Formats: sequence, C-alpha cells, structure tokens
Amino acid sequence: MDLMGFKVVDEDALRQLERDLMAYGCAVEQLPAGELNSCGRRVRFQAPSGHHFELYADKEYTGKWGLNDVNPEAWPRDMKGMAAVRFDHALMYGDELPATYDLFTKVLGFYLAEQVLDENGTRVAQFLSLSTKAHDVAFIHHPEKGRLHHVSFHLETWEDLLRAADLISMTDTSIDIGPTRHGLTHGKTIYFFDPSGNRNEVFCGGDYNYPDHKPVTWTTDQLGKAIFYHDRIRQRTFHDR
Repeated sequence: MDLMGFKVVDEDALRQLERDLMAYGCAVEQLPAGELNSCGRRVRFQAPSGHHFELYADKEYTGKWGLNDVNPEAWPRDMKGMAAVRFDHALMYGDELPATYDLFTKVLGFYLAEQVLDENGTRVAQFLSLSTKAHDVAFIHHPEKGRLHHVSFHLETWEDLLRAADLISMTDTSIDIGPTRHGLTHGKTIYFFDPSGNRNEVFCGGDYNYPDHKPVTWTTDQLGKAIFYHDRIRQRTFHDR
C-alpha cells in the first residue's frame, strides 16, 4: 500500500501538525491541492515502521453511501455489493513499534486502545484510536519495514457480514478467514483477497473506546484466541502472508 491518510479538522490544525512533525524529526513533503482528486493539500511523512501517511484538511464530502444530507433516505435503492459504510482501519506490519507508538500518541493525538504483550512484557501489537472506534490503525511487530497486512471496511450488522460472505462465494472470490469474531476488539469479521492479492476485511461491531479508558491487554500465550475468538487457532498463513 502506498500510503494511508487521515483528515484533520481544518487548515490551522494541518499547519500545526506539520510543524509538530518537523519538530519531532520527521521529514515532511507538501503535496498541492488537486494533485489527488477531490482533495486539498496534503502533508506526507514516514513513520518509523516504514509506512507512509498523509494528513489533509479538505476533502469532497459525499455522505453515507452518497445520500443527500437533507432528508436522507435510509439507503440508496440502487445499492450493490457489500454496501460498506466507510473505510474503517488498516493493520500494518513493521519494526520500531515503540518509536511509531510515540509518534502517533505524542504528535498525532492517538491513544492506545488495545495491545498484545509477549512473555517479557514487550508490546508486539498496538491498536491505536483517534475516536470511539476499536481502532483507526494498528501495528504488529515484523522485522521487515512497511508491510501491509490488511485494509478494513465497515459494515453495519452481522447480517450484512453474512451477506458479504454470500457475495464472496457467488463471485468466487478468494476467502481467507471467516465469518468469525476477533478476541482483539471483539469485532465480527471476514477476510478475503482482491484480484491484486491484497487482503481485505469487512468488519462490524467491535468494542467502543474513549481516551480515558484503560487499554485492553492480550498476552501472546492467548494469541490464537485474541485473533480468532471461536476456533482459537493461530493460522500461520494469516500471520505470514
């Protein structure tokens, strides 16, 4: 994946975050408005994990499923496919988790929602949120920098998730795992591969968070249950691919 972007509240916040990133020691790149369709100017930087991120303040607003924001219907009558509500999160693989954690929490304002600790108490996975969501981005330790594990799209209900599984079967799409539930976040999930070989997830439910909540901790001796709550088996292909 080339990059992941986050919208900030306004141009003043974007300028301040740009200054904060540079003060922290990050090299930043400014990209002009319009260089990306329907997007204002962006500030790009690289996290210690090797992943590239962008911040922007202005983006064309379409609303949920493109519905009008005045007297909107419940859903579009011509809606097709899985009907994802929004992009939900991404899970990244990379090294330098402590430095990446510091950048996201001390500079960008994220907080730790959930974590996985090994037998020595070292954090090997960190789920970070900016909101009340279970997570907005997550990082798992891996010796290789800049890897993507999956991108995730939000569905509203378990029934929507089962319908997504039906569509995966109807279209002979390569399924990875699911439908099932995570222990981490307790979200319901399906993983599948797109034609490019990237792992995608559709996700519903999950725990809510507030910044003053204590982080939820899982330990590596319970990692099978943390990842797939029902079968509790560590799927090597899920971790390695």
